[in-house]
Amino acid sequence: MLLQISGNLLRYLRWRATAPGRPLKRSLQVGDAEIHYRSYGQGPAILLLHGGLSHRLSWFSQVPWLVTSGRQVILLETRGHGASGLGNSELSYRLLASDAAQILHQLSVQHADVIGWSDGANTALLLAQDWPELVDRIIAISGNTDPSGLTPEARTEDHIQSRGLTYWFKRWLTGAGARFSDLEKRIKHLWQTGPTLPPTALDSIKAPTLVIIGEQDLVSPEHARQMAKRLPNGTLFVVSGGGHATQVTHADQVNSLIGRFLQIPPSPDIFKE
Repeated sequence: MLLQISGNLLRYLRWRATAPGRPLKRSLQVGDAEIHYRSYGQGPAILLLHGGLSHRLSWFSQVPWLVTSGRQVILLETRGHGASGLGNSELSYRLLASDAAQILHQLSVQHADVIGWSDGANTALLLAQDWPELVDRIIAISGNTDPSGLTPEARTEDHIQSRGLTYWFKRWLTGAGARFSDLEKRIKHLWQTGPTLPPTALDSIKAPTLVIIGEQDLVSPEHARQMAKRLPNGTLFVVSGGGHATQVTHADQVNSLIGRFLQIPPSPDIFKE
């Protein structure tokens, strides 16, 4: 597993150094926060939404392949993460979905496929509920529709603030710098109180949705199963042996699932030496 992760990271770094053209880097003032994002390539749009207390580069195993397949890939940095401002508003998944919608509008993207991981998956579902015209298809990786969908271990962890080496690692991972403590406090409050997507809300999401969960995820398999069942066009896939970051740890399998669902061919130039 470590060999696969390190290999994909090296391929990403090589691709970034040699890829023709430079990414479009922009920011947009949305309410009380400046939201930063990057856009690579051209073609039908794919919006990638990372998880809470992570970073846009959690998609390093997917970005080169998706760009070279002929897609416009949009990487958004969630409030407080990376170069994006945190603002003073209480965090909610509806607010994060509104940020994403505003970015798509600024890029004149009329509709996109949306791939979200963890908090990004939750945000993708809210985006499809409130801005259905913007969303073609959804891939929701390790998402949940309410806090009860998390495992007991995850719910316990949500009440603990980071200390020691964990604090410094997460501060680096999020790119939040000095604002990390405030960000972590707000994100963990978000996890304790949201999302709040009742079954009737899932009924309204018509976009074809692939729900991906790891066998040993922080989201319970039964919760994911019920979520996929309730979505009018939902499909579930459980990654054997996977945890809460299968797009990194089981990238080849997840990329295969993404490719089949979005009808994107594999790219041997990216994933083979």
